[in-house]
Amino acid sequence: MPPTSPRAYLVEAERHLARGDAAAAARNCRMALVLAPAEAMAHYHLAALAAQRRDDEGAAARFARLARLLPGNAVVLYNLAICLRRLERHEPAVAALRRALALDPAAPGSLSALCQSLERLGQAAAGLTLASRLAAVAPADPAALATAGYAAWRAGDPDRAGRWLEAALRRDPDNATALLNLGNLRAAAGALEPALAAYRAAARSRPADPGAWHNVSVTLGRMGRWRDAAEAAARHLRLRRGRPVNDDDADPFPELPAEPAEAPGGPTAWHQLKHDLEQLEYLRRHGLIPAAFDAEIDGHRRVLDGLDEPRRRAISFDLTAAERALVANSRGRLVHLARTGWGDAPALNPELDWPGIERDYLAASPRVIHADGFLRPPALAALRRFCLGSTIWFQLKGAGYLGAYFREGFSDPLLVRIAEELAERLPRVLAPHPLRMIWAYSYEQSMVGINPHADFAAVNVNFWITPDDANLDPDSGGLLVYRKPAPAEWGFEDYNAAPGEAIRRHLGADADRPIRTPHRANRALIFDSRLFHETDRMAFKPGFENRRINVTMLFGDQG
Repeated sequence: MPPTSPRAYLVEAERHLARGDAAAAARNCRMALVLAPAEAMAHYHLAALAAQRRDDEGAAARFARLARLLPGNAVVLYNLAICLRRLERHEPAVAALRRALALDPAAPGSLSALCQSLERLGQAAAGLTLASRLAAVAPADPAALATAGYAAWRAGDPDRAGRWLEAALRRDPDNATALLNLGNLRAAAGALEPALAAYRAAARSRPADPGAWHNVSVTLGRMGRWRDAAEAAARHLRLRRGRPVNDDDADPFPELPAEPAEAPGGPTAWHQLKHDLEQLEYLRRHGLIPAAFDAEIDGHRRVLDGLDEPRRRAISFDLTAAERALVANSRGRLVHLARTGWGDAPALNPELDWPGIERDYLAASPRVIHADGFLRPPALAALRRFCLGSTIWFQLKGAGYLGAYFREGFSDPLLVRIAEELAERLPRVLAPHPLRMIWAYSYEQSMVGINPHADFAAVNVNFWITPDDANLDPDSGGLLVYRKPAPAEWGFEDYNAAPGEAIRRHLGADADRPIRTPHRANRALIFDSRLFHETDRMAFKPGFENRRINVTMLFGDQG
């Protein structure tokens, strides 16, 4: 006989919860609410079930209603705040946590969450006060001490941060959060070996955590150990983006889960969807992915065909749930990785006059030179196959191009070899300036490139790999470099994100006389990274294999 009262429905719901039948439990909770709309436990179960399936919007709405029904319940307010934090709504999360702490001032969970949300809102100093309370109320709780240490580090108090993090690790030597934060503290102080040790310990504790491997990779790069950094970056990539189909028979990381740590996604744009469609078609055409991906190709076509004009023109937008389902097996995932297998063979062209290139660069004013025939033909061909055949173009850029970065796949051994040889061939230019970053950009032919900016480095090596016959205007398609460097007092944000008007005011008359270097396949442009530069006008043939692709390597630091 079916239940006939709210309480009976709740008993039935809890029976289903105990058996792991979430759908039946939810049905009974909803029936209880039909009979008694203010039944708090039914709301709580539905909120908890929504949070369990990562429906944070639904869970937050349920917990908000429950908080109105039970305004004096600190646990409900805490759970509401956690859902809001997952949605990056930190201001209402802070409000809920302050109410929770007014009811229960010594709750470690609420203190920890409030510390972190205040830091996200730029209020690290207030977070430090709370961190002191947290360490006082939970002196034996490693998780609480780890959060307190993080808050102190972010507030600029490394001494207290170190004390609290070390206290957390005395109680729990494998606490990955404390290890990561201790690594951050040491890295910020320039103690890279101890930082690396902490990050590696965190990765051993949580081997499936992409963040731990990312920090290992970044630190190895800062130490100049780029080959080791590439291996750690490959683990980070695999964990974040899943296993590529061409690893089915020879998986280099069989101990890692095949599926991504979280569902890839995020905002997209028309030009990214078009790129991904064309790349999947290219991979199928060359037999590099199985026929199962025909459904993904069709899904991309259907999504693109369904875009209205505002979304086609938007810098970015979110796919609907139905659209995400059409491309879920490829969007944001590592479908295929075209490894070059490059070893220690030379990658740079040995026939170039490298001493002369070095002399010309050091004598130039401003320091801007180019060199044609940059790579040996086998290296150029291998790099081109890698860029076309690897689904690593994850970073959406609003002006119509996509980025591939070292931390997420643009870390093939060939790239590391090119950087190593550059340092060997140009010692007077690059010996004082170790490699700092490697990335590549791929451009949609009908759109524009990068606006004027400078890079926060010492020397920029930029080279193009798209064949010359793809470029319809041999006098353009490359880079404009302005003759005046960025002001010495500018910081990273100014270099990369200053408004165009501010940059043009600074350039003055030099804004009208840039150094234009047209696109050529296998041409490298070497210049002072402080010089403002931007993509020249472009006219490339349509088609995936005709996209303009440039590789950038940054050496050294500014400031």
